[in-house]
Amino acid sequence: MWTMRRVSLIRLFLFSLLLVSIVLPASQVRAASTVTASDLIGLVNGLRAANGLPPLIVNSILMGTANATATTMANNGSCSHIGDVRGRVATAGYGSGSTVWATENIACGYSATIGDIQGWWSDAAHMLPMTGAAYTDVGAAVFVSGGMSYYVLHAAYSTGGSTAGRSPGSGSSTSPLVSQYIYGVVTSTPQTDGSITHVVEYGQALSSIAVAYGVTVAELQALNHLNGINIYVGDVLIIRAAPTPTVSPTRTPTVQRPTRTPSSTPTPYTPRPTRTPTLTPTPGFLDNLPKVDRPTLGFGMVIVSAMGLIIMIGTSMFRKKPPK
Repeated sequence: MWTMRRVSLIRLFLFSLLLVSIVLPASQVRAASTVTASDLIGLVNGLRAANGLPPLIVNSILMGTANATATTMANNGSCSHIGDVRGRVATAGYGSGSTVWATENIACGYSATIGDIQGWWSDAAHMLPMTGAAYTDVGAAVFVSGGMSYYVLHAAYSTGGSTAGRSPGSGSSTSPLVSQYIYGVVTSTPQTDGSITHVVEYGQALSSIAVAYGVTVAELQALNHLNGINIYVGDVLIIRAAPTPTVSPTRTPTVQRPTRTPSSTPTPYTPRPTRTPTLTPTPGFLDNLPKVDRPTLGFGMVIVSAMGLIIMIGTSMFRKKPPK
C-alpha cells in the first residue's frame, strides 16, 4: 500500500515537471506577444494627435517591408537596423518611382509592454514618425522567435508620385520635406598606419556608417567581404585599409672611395754649389810692373832684340884675336 502511494507521488511529481516545462515557455511567448503591430501604429498616431498632427495612414507596402525587416532580424538573432530603409521601401514599390523618404524604428525584448516601447522611442530621432509633419504613411510588424519579440515600424512619405498601398479614402500631406533619419554614428580616428575601423553599435546600419565616413555601401561591402547589408553589434568594419606601401626601386649604393687627403709633394732639394773660397794671390814682381799693352810690348821686344844683336856684333868685332 505504501509502495503504491510512493509510486503515485513520483508520477505526480514527474507530471508536474512536464507540465511546468510545457506551460512556462508558452507563458513567455504569450507575454512577449502582448504588443501587436496595431498597438505600435496606435502609439504613433496617439502621439501625433498630441502634437496636433494628422494620423498616419496604414500602407500595405510598408506593412510588408516592416514584416520582412522583423523576420530578418529574428532569423539573424540581431536587434539592429538592416540599413537603407528608404531604398528598401522604394524597391518594394512605395512611391511608384517618386522621391521617397522613410524612417525605421525597431525594438526587441522579452515581455515588453507598449509603455516600454514608448520609453525606448522617446528620444528625438525615434520620435520623428510622431513629430514629423511630412510623414503620411505607416506600417508595423511584430515577430516572435525564441521568446524574443522583434518590433518594427516604418513611416514614410513620397513627393511627386502616387500613394500606392494606401487604404481607400486616405489623403496626402502637403507639409514641408523632412530629411530621412540616419542613426548617429561617431566616427573613429585614423590609426597610425592610416587605416580606419569602426565598431558597430546598437541601432547603426551599414548605410548610416557609410554616410558618416563619406564612403559608399559598396565600398564597405568590398572591404569587409559582405554579401549583403546585414551587420551586427560588435562587428569591426574596415572603413579604410592601410595604404599599400609603394615599392621603390632598390638603389645600388655607389661605393665612394675615401677622398685622399693630398700629401704635400716635397720640393726637390737643389744643393747649393759649394763655393770655393777665392784666394787673392799676393802680387809679385811682374804684377807691380806697369801694364803694357801687346803692341807696345812687341815693339819693345823688337827694340831690345835689335839692341842685343848690335851688342853681340860689336862685341865680336872688338874681341881680341888669340895669339898664334
